[in-house]
Amino acid sequence: MLKIEYDHTDYEEMLKHMAKSFNSKVKDGYMYLPKEFGEGYMRLITLPNGLQAMVSDYTLHQDVLIQRKKITADYFTLRFDEASTPSLPETSTVGKKEIKELGGTKSAVFLMSTKFDWLFLTTKDTRVKGINLVFSREWLESFLGVEKVGGIIKKYLSLKMSAFNYEPLDTEYKRIMGEVINPSADRIFETLVIQNRIMLLLERFFTRIYKKMSNSNYDVKISNDDLERLMVVESELVKDFSLVPPGIPKLARMAAMSPSKLKTTFREIYGLPIYQYYQKHRMNKAKAMLLSQKYNVKEVGMEVGYSNLSNFAKAFKKSFDQLPSDILNNK
Repeated sequence: MLKIEYDHTDYEEMLKHMAKSFNSKVKDGYMYLPKEFGEGYMRLITLPNGLQAMVSDYTLHQDVLIQRKKITADYFTLRFDEASTPSLPETSTVGKKEIKELGGTKSAVFLMSTKFDWLFLTTKDTRVKGINLVFSREWLESFLGVEKVGGIIKKYLSLKMSAFNYEPLDTEYKRIMGEVINPSADRIFETLVIQNRIMLLLERFFTRIYKKMSNSNYDVKISNDDLERLMVVESELVKDFSLVPPGIPKLARMAAMSPSKLKTTFREIYGLPIYQYYQKHRMNKAKAMLLSQKYNVKEVGMEVGYSNLSNFAKAFKKSFDQLPSDILNNK
């Protein structure tokens, strides 16, 4: 299995890194996969407004594990991905959250912060089509422009970026993606059409967020101060899984809330009760460590706070319907 790690926020540099990893070269903004790894390409698109996009359409001939390492710089990536695989499982882990589907085609659009790890295991014979964009927080704020819109999007990012948000690609997203990956326009206008469609994807994503967040049924009744303290609580809860998690009384003091208010508000914002949230992300970290093939079961169990490996195996199987050893044996 080929393993690739990167931490770039400049897609030109990232494409060069990918080319080196695949024993290929970049020419005219394209990197074609050599036959031993697969067939197809990754392509850099630079828009007039300074935005960079990576357009991909390739089929792999072996398993590939790609991991973007987290960085402290405040950047975001917006991914429009579609992967078709014959029958084997495909797993994607972002930060502390995992997507898993078996066979067929899966597709999603998701926004994530570069402050969290992203890991994607793609199996042999999988065809990947994607359009990925990277931008800084400053670029995003300039792009949003309008104060009201910008404020709503900032609230969305505050609520969602501790994990990540994704939704399936609908028909319109797929149609626009198709016009980028397989443009039908005259070659004279091809670049213009591609740039236009990429911006359309970006605008459609944030327009949908704005409409969702503007919906009164989606309104979260929490002050900015409470939200900031709740984010501190969430960070404290998941910062070190090798330690016993803080109790509700301690977390409530950190949030300056009563225990009952903390439990209610945490579930409203993060979608799960406090300790279910903790356990979900605890197991996701264990899964990501195992997928990296850098650790054995005992090391992973200890890292996420299990001195008894039998208990770790039971908890892992409950979360993923497979044992930790199954991951390591599936090389």
